[in-house]
This record gives sequence, C-alpha cells and structure tokens, in this order.
Amino acid sequence: MTIKKIAITALSLCSAPLLANVQQSTEDWPDLSDPRAVYSSVSIAAGNDGVNLSATYGGYLNGLYKHKFTVEAMNDLEYYNVDYMVINANTETGFALESTWSRDNWKIDDHNDTSVGIFTKIPLMGNQLNVYPKLDVGMIWGEDIKTTTYVKLDATTRYSIDHMFWVGVTPTYTYAMQGYELNEWEVTFDAGVQLSEAFSFVAHIDDDLDFSFDVVFTF
Repeated sequence: MTIKKIAITALSLCSAPLLANVQQSTEDWPDLSDPRAVYSSVSIAAGNDGVNLSATYGGYLNGLYKHKFTVEAMNDLEYYNVDYMVINANTETGFALESTWSRDNWKIDDHNDTSVGIFTKIPLMGNQLNVYPKLDVGMIWGEDIKTTTYVKLDATTRYSIDHMFWVGVTPTYTYAMQGYELNEWEVTFDAGVQLSEAFSFVAHIDDDLDFSFDVVFTF
C-alpha cells in the first residue's frame, strides 16, 4: 500500500509540470477566433454554395500599427473579395477597405461592392467574451442596378469556451440611403476549434441555412 502511494505521488509530481506546460502552451497561441487578429494564412472552405479559397498576408507597419491584406475566391470562383485592414495594436481599433466583385446577392446579379469601415474590440468577462462592432459606408454598382450607397453595422461576437474551443454569432444590418432599396438583417453562427498555434477548423451557418467548413493554416 505504501509503495502504491509513493508511486501515485511520484506520478502526480511528474505529470503536473507536463499538464502545466500544455496549458501554458495553449495560452501562448495566437487567438485565431479573433476576426481582427493579424497573421498570414491560407484557407480552404467547402459548403453548399461551393468551395472558397483565401490567402492573407499580415504583419507590422511599425511599432503600433499592424495591417492585413486578403484575397478570396468564393463559391467556386463565382465572385471575389479583396480586403485591406489596418489596426492599432494598443487600442485594437482600426479601419478596413473591403471590395467584392461580380457577386449575385440581394436579388442583384453580377454587381460590385466597395466599402470603408471603422471597428474596435470590446472585451468582456475577462476577455472570454469579445464583441467586435464595425460600421461601414459603401457603394454598390453594376449593369443591372443603379449606383447605391449604404451603411452597414455588424457586431461579431466570440465566446471562448477554453483556449481551444469557441462559438460566435455575427448579426449584420444593411440599409441603403439611396438607389436600390435595401433594409436587410442577416445572422451568421460560427463554431471553431484551434488545434495548434497555426491550425484551426471552423464551421459556419447563416439564417438562410447556407453552411461552410473552413480549414485555416497560419504562418
């Protein structure tokens, strides 16, 4: 019995540092659930609308500011997104320039969309719950639509279950100020698992029941 107690005690003493190191290593991982996090990556997604391909370059502009440039081919090369973002690393606020080309959306065929927006991060519950509000002003144009200006507000929200698992929701409201009549609410739900500091898997579904599964590799 004494030998058993000694063995259990020795095992506990040996395993405790290992478990602590595993927990510490996950705490040091970059937060891939953060939609404003800056890193370079490639990703591939598949869903009921087809395959999406994405490539991102991210890095520092100087000591305070980081930037990220993303190119995406969506829905089996049906349309394309080109986005650029700058963020202040201290305040976690910034601006984004976003564009979409040759998309069919809102019952409008083959239109283009360009916007500029500002965003910030609101940490809650000791950074376990984070809200990322963003306000955009944009313009839609194309052969089948007169030029339309709009405002868009979204509030991406992420809840970290632990250092690996997270869930989220993004409600979005778009209102056209002139041109094509737009007064739309959309909601997307997300769930993800970060398996290492450079690899994550994410599932999405929106209020139209369109879904996709992303595999993301960072470097």
